[in-house]
Amino acid sequence: MTSLQTVTELQKKLDSVLKFPDQNPNPVLKIDLNGKLLYSNNAGKKITSSWGIDLEERVPEDMIHHAKKKLSTPLELVCGNKTFSFHIVPVPELHFICIYGTDITAMKAITKFPDQNPNPVLKIDNEGRLLYFNQAASSIQRAWGVQIGEQVPTLILKTSHQMANKPTNEPLELEIKNKTYNFHIVPVPEFGFINIYGTDITAAKDNQTILLKLTKYFSPQVYESIFSGDLEVKIQTKRKRLTVFFSDIKGFSEITERLEPEVLTEIITDYLTAMTNIAVKYGGTVDKYIGDAIMVFFGDPKTKGPKEDAIACVEMALEMNKKLSEIRKTWQAKGISQPLDIRIGIHTDTCTVGNFGSHDRLDYTTIGNGVNLASRLESNAKANQILISEDTYLLIRDSIQCEKLDKINVKNIKHPIQTYEVKGKVGETTKQMDESDEGFSLFIDPKVLKNVEQKKAMLEEALSLLNRYE
Repeated sequence: MTSLQTVTELQKKLDSVLKFPDQNPNPVLKIDLNGKLLYSNNAGKKITSSWGIDLEERVPEDMIHHAKKKLSTPLELVCGNKTFSFHIVPVPELHFICIYGTDITAMKAITKFPDQNPNPVLKIDNEGRLLYFNQAASSIQRAWGVQIGEQVPTLILKTSHQMANKPTNEPLELEIKNKTYNFHIVPVPEFGFINIYGTDITAAKDNQTILLKLTKYFSPQVYESIFSGDLEVKIQTKRKRLTVFFSDIKGFSEITERLEPEVLTEIITDYLTAMTNIAVKYGGTVDKYIGDAIMVFFGDPKTKGPKEDAIACVEMALEMNKKLSEIRKTWQAKGISQPLDIRIGIHTDTCTVGNFGSHDRLDYTTIGNGVNLASRLESNAKANQILISEDTYLLIRDSIQCEKLDKINVKNIKHPIQTYEVKGKVGETTKQMDESDEGFSLFIDPKVLKNVEQKKAMLEEALSLLNRYE
C-alpha cells in the first residue's frame, strides 16, 4: 500500500468517526467541563430545545452535577414528554464530556404500570414473602396484616404453587373484609417470584345476588329467555299452541280455617316448593300461584313441539300425584288430620302468550279460552284425579293410558267437552292406589311393596274397624 493510499484510508476512517454522532438515531451531546453545550446531533436537538438552550449555554444542573461526581450510573431526566437515560462519559484529556442518551419512555411506562394500575397488583417470592404491592392493593395488604418481607396467607402461596403446574390459570375468588376479588396468579419461575393481579368483583357479585333474588319472581324458562336475549322486556304477545295445567288442593278453604297462620304458611310453602320443582324438572313455565292453586303451561318460551309438550305436562301431573304421598306424611307428622287431595285439569289449545301489563310493570302469562277450559277441567276433577280434554288426549294417547269419561258442560263453553282421566304411562304393569278422604288415607305402590302378608293383615284389621261403622 502506498503512502497516498494509506492517507486515503485513514481519512475515510476519520470521516466515519466524525460522522457517527450525526448518524446516531439516539441523542449525542458534548459539553465542556463547566457545562456549556459544545455539540448536539440531530436527535439531541429535540432535547436541547426542551431545555430551551443553544450552543454555548449551560445544560441542566443535574447533568453537570452528575458529570463532576463522575457517577457511573445513568442519569434519568424528563425532557418534554419523553424520559431519557443519559450515560455521561468525561474525556478530561480533551477537556470535554460526552453525553449519550437513550429514550426510555416506553420502558418507564411499563415499569410504572403496577403503580398506576387501578386494580391490585402484588408480588411475592416462592416462599410466600411479600415483595411488592401497589396503592390499589394496600387495603388487601392491611387486611392480611403483612408488611414487605412477611408471609402472605397460606392459601395464596398454596394456590400459587398449584397454578405453576396447571396449563390454564383459573382465577382465585376471595372475600377480603367487605370486598370480593378475583386473583389471577402468574408464577414467574425464571425470576423466582409470583405476580398476583386482582380484580374487584364486589359490584358484579352484588348484581349477581340481586339477579338470583329476582329469579324467585320468574319462571326459570322466562328468566333464561330474558337474559339470553331471546325474550325482550316489552309489551309483546303471540299466538302459540300451549298445554295448560291447573291444580288446587281440594277443601283448602276448610284447612286454612283450622290452622294457625304460621303452620299454614309452612305447609303451603312445602307443598308449592315440591310441585314447582317437579314442574321445572319437566320444562314447564310456572305462570302463577293463586293461593294453593298452581298454573303451569308448556310450549313457551321454549317448546319441543305440541305433542312432546303435552306429554311432558301429563307426566308432570302424574309425578305430582305420586309426590303427594310423601307430603301427606309430612302433614300428619305436623298433626294435620285433614286429607291432602289435589285436583288437576289439563287442556291443549292455541292461546295468546307474552308480556302483558303496563310500560312500568309486566306479567309474562297466557290468556284465552284455552286457559279458561283448563281451569274448568280442574274444578270438575275429583280428588287426586287428572282430568284432560280430548285435544290433549289426541296428543298423548300413544304414551299415556287414559280412560274415556262422560262429556261435561262448563261455564262460557257452548258445546259439551269430552273428558278423559289419566291413569298412567303406557306399558306400566303396576298401578299405584292412592285414595284419601276425611279420616281415611290409603296408598299402595306395588313396585316397592314388601312383606305382603303383613300388609294383608293390616288391611283386614282396617276392614274390621270400618265394619263397625256400617
